[in-house]
Amino acid sequence: MMSFKLVCIECGNTHDNSQYRILCDKCRGLLDTRYDIAPTVEARVVSRATGTARYLPLLPIRNSENLVTMNEGNTPLVRLSKISDELGLASVWGKMEFFNPTGTFKDRGNCVQVSVLKDTGVVEVAESTGGNGGNSTAAYCARAGIAYHAFMSTSIKSSQKANAIVYHGAKVHWIDGDKLDVEEATRNFSKETGILHLRYGENIYFIEGKKLIAYELPDQMDSMPDHVVVPVGNGSILMGIYKGFRDMLEDGRINKIPALHAVQVEEVQPLVAAFEGREWTATRDDPKSRATGITVKIPPRPQVVAQNCRETGGQVIALAENRILWWHKRLASLEGLLVEPASAATLAGSELLRQRGVIKQGETVLVPLTSLGIREPLI
Repeated sequence: MMSFKLVCIECGNTHDNSQYRILCDKCRGLLDTRYDIAPTVEARVVSRATGTARYLPLLPIRNSENLVTMNEGNTPLVRLSKISDELGLASVWGKMEFFNPTGTFKDRGNCVQVSVLKDTGVVEVAESTGGNGGNSTAAYCARAGIAYHAFMSTSIKSSQKANAIVYHGAKVHWIDGDKLDVEEATRNFSKETGILHLRYGENIYFIEGKKLIAYELPDQMDSMPDHVVVPVGNGSILMGIYKGFRDMLEDGRINKIPALHAVQVEEVQPLVAAFEGREWTATRDDPKSRATGITVKIPPRPQVVAQNCRETGGQVIALAENRILWWHKRLASLEGLLVEPASAATLAGSELLRQRGVIKQGETVLVPLTSLGIREPLI
């Protein structure tokens, strides 16, 4: 049995791990994990295991037999030589997260999230969805034998992502309206039925799965990069890799944490506002940006993302849509990699940080290439 507790990030109240928890019982704040394990590589890494199982001692799964895996992780790291030359950098490395089973980084989070569902005896969940996250959740729930109620807007009924969710056997609820209408319908369904409302953007389990992006790097690189530039919507990748780097600094696997930079679109920038200490007011209108993965209007942990960037010497910046789309096409034409536009935002961000002198000539940069571009409209 793995030893860990869940701790409220607001009031510090601790909770046991017997239930699937999203919020603090005392103040309704969000939760974080605290592990009772020695800060040594021997205690934290399962030497003969591979994939997610290799890092189980630092994941919130009590019983290893409940691990729901499709051999996610172990994604390739590829040097983007031509992009490096264009940016005047020693090297830019792409972590190819679209090599995960459903073609997206979200498989890492869902491996852990769905494993915790199985670990705590949850057999049915509901979620408002329609994108890569829903496809991934539907796939892992299918593998775990957990019934998945997918609430989606009728406006995306013909999309590839919605069709994939249907193929995974989800119980689909089509809702007329926008994202807020779909979310409200999901909440009401959960209240009426008692079925767990998953809310992957809020729960800590999904974030924990992203630590493995960082954990894999010492086996792939001679030394850590100077900078990691991350696309942020809810911010789960950045928070996850920060936790992973912090763990490895503590147990000696690395001797520094890279500067972590978060990138958003100019149209939707609540995390930039949090970093700069100003207010952000979301509108009801759907964002127009094609980098849909980084258009989350109300991320659940904005101050955590901002603090992770500050602590590592990083920045949180907003990007012009035309630069994101330029780099989206440039990456495909120079390096042969067609990714989702949100992934290309990491290169637009690297360009802007380079122009501002934050990233300096001759330094190394790592970017997570989060999902395949073939599912996205190219015009």
